[in-house]
Amino acid sequence: MGRYYTRKKGSLYIYVTDGDEMIDPEAFPEELNLFGAESAWRLNNWMAISMGLPEEALDEAERILKMSGFREKDLDEEVLEEYFRSGDERLVEEGLTARLRERLPRLFKREEKPPEKVIMPETKPSRGPLEPLVIPGGTGEVPPPPRPLKAQRPLDEGEVIEHLLAYVRSRGFTYPDWLVKDYYLCLKTKPFVVLTGFSGLGKTALTRLVAEALTGGREDRYLRVPVQPDWLDDRRVLGFYNPITERYVSTPFLDFLLEASENPGEPFFLCLDEMNLSRVEHYLSQILSAMESLDREIHLHSIKGGVRSEDGRLIPPRVRLPENLFITGTINVDEASYPLSPKLLDRTNIIEFSEVDLEERYEEQRYERRITLDMETLRGFRRRLSPEIEEKVVEVLAEINEITMKGGFPVSYRVREEVLAYIGNSQGVFSRNLRENLRMALDLQIKQRILTKIRGTEAIRPLLERLRRFLGEKLPLSAEKVERMMERLDEDGFTSF
Repeated sequence: MGRYYTRKKGSLYIYVTDGDEMIDPEAFPEELNLFGAESAWRLNNWMAISMGLPEEALDEAERILKMSGFREKDLDEEVLEEYFRSGDERLVEEGLTARLRERLPRLFKREEKPPEKVIMPETKPSRGPLEPLVIPGGTGEVPPPPRPLKAQRPLDEGEVIEHLLAYVRSRGFTYPDWLVKDYYLCLKTKPFVVLTGFSGLGKTALTRLVAEALTGGREDRYLRVPVQPDWLDDRRVLGFYNPITERYVSTPFLDFLLEASENPGEPFFLCLDEMNLSRVEHYLSQILSAMESLDREIHLHSIKGGVRSEDGRLIPPRVRLPENLFITGTINVDEASYPLSPKLLDRTNIIEFSEVDLEERYEEQRYERRITLDMETLRGFRRRLSPEIEEKVVEVLAEINEITMKGGFPVSYRVREEVLAYIGNSQGVFSRNLRENLRMALDLQIKQRILTKIRGTEAIRPLLERLRRFLGEKLPLSAEKVERMMERLDEDGFTSF
């Protein structure tokens, strides 16, 4: 018999083993708000998790737990999350991390508890086969990925990059290598990316191919959500409470988000297809806000204790945006869509699909290798620049800011930090030559994080000319984009990214 609790940075984990009785949430006063409408919580038969709590509430809850016979136990958050998901009591007994548990398969052969014991949130079954893809410039649909073989974990990031490129080619696609690497690095740096370009260039296909390549081909780790023109608020994304039926009307987006929350050690990939058919700031406002907030909380409803969805899932009042949910939006450049706002452009990389080579074609080939990339491994791939190189990058950004600031397009502090993070993460990805790798990464970040916000009439021509001279031949991708923007200004009297 065992009754335990663990405090971790504003979070409280309460759990039992050996079939012991879980504490009743009603044992805690309402003012503590451990399981109320204003807190983020999860609960099943052997564990309760409440997050985003002030220290005073944690102190009072700890006092109540001790009086109820619970003992404090120091366990890693990864172990606690895994115990919530699987109920494997040996995790609590041994206190090993998930990575160590994988290295000891005989000791930790999983014996999951029946899924019906879970009260909240339950993992829904797989949605079945995914939508077919279209090969850019090809003749029809791409069949679903071949039946997955046994997936292996990569030894280093070079192995991941090599596998990613080989997998994409094996499916018959002809993306430039640097574009695939760029997309991977953007996701690795911040799990929100936008792909832009004309229709039919393979934007949506790339989101699925990368998800397949990094998850061993698991179909339940990828979801494509087609955005509709009538999405005027976040109900089409996060659902809503129906007071007539007293049920919560969920959505595929929310169901997928909850699945990601239940499996924090594994990456989940979500594509908002044609995301600018409606105004992104209207239907994605809570998600965008949660990305930048410390608690990452999303408000769903105000029903204390949660409310059941139409399929019986218990939906809590608040949820946290999981860090293992990678969101990509695709946008088409045409008259039927809305432009992205400066608020959104300041928060994400905008990767442009503009290269088209109709003569280059790859035939589908059998590629048997499968790898699976977990979150712990991905975090281990994240790197920082040395202070000396950081200083040089900031100097370049400061010089660019002097030019763009005069036109009303400043380089924000957020952009500065995320550019540094991207360049740090890129080390060794584009080139083994450190100088060349730095140049390529900086060139891409200027194009994808700074030029994206520049738009206007003839008044910004001096700004564009100064940028073109500054970028010169050293940063050709950004310089070429500025040149195209100036050509559009000559033709239309207005220009934008």
